Amino acid sequence: MRKSWAEYKREARKREKDRVSAQERKLNTSVFRRTFSDFFEQDNRTGFAVHYLILGRKWWDFSQDDGIEPLDPSEIDEDDKAAAFNSLGKAELVLSVLEDVVETLARDISDFKRNEIEARINEVQKSGLTGPNSKAALDELESLKRMRHKLSKRVRRTLPQTRAAS
Repeated sequence: MRKSWAEYKREARKREKDRVSAQERKLNTSVFRRTFSDFFEQDNRTGFAVHYLILGRKWWDFSQDDGIEPLDPSEIDEDDKAAAFNSLGKAELVLSVLEDVVETLARDISDFKRNEIEARINEVQKSGLTGPNSKAALDELESLKRMRHKLSKRVRRTLPQTRAAS
C-alpha cells in the first residue's frame, strides 16, 4: 500500500530531528569542551533555586482549593501572594514561575554555548588561516560563526491562552 503525503512528511521530520540530535551530540565533545557545571561554578551563576523558594510546599497539588505556601515568604511579593489564595491563583503563579525558570535555564545554556563557540573561534584564528589546512580551518570558522549567529536568535513557543479578561 502506498504511503500518504503525511506519512512521507512525518518520516522526513523524524529523519531531520535525528540528524540534528546527532549533530548536537557531536558538538558536545568537539566544540563544548568545558563542562556545564564548571561554567556555572566559575561564572557564579545562581541558577533558578530562588524560583522554588517561591513555589514552596505542594506547589504541584491543585486538588485542594488552598493557596501557595512559599518556603521563603520574603521571596514572593504581596500582590502575587494575594492573587494565589486559591488553587486557580496558585496554578497561574506556578505557570508564571515555571516560565521564568525555563527562560533562565535557556539563557544559561545559550550563554555557555556562545562562550564555548567564541573560545573555539579564537583557537582557530590563533592557529592561523594559512598553510595546508587553511581550507578546513576556514570551513570550521564559518561553521562556528553560523552556530554563534543561530544562538543569538530568539525562539517563540506558543502556549494556550490563560487570560480570560477582555
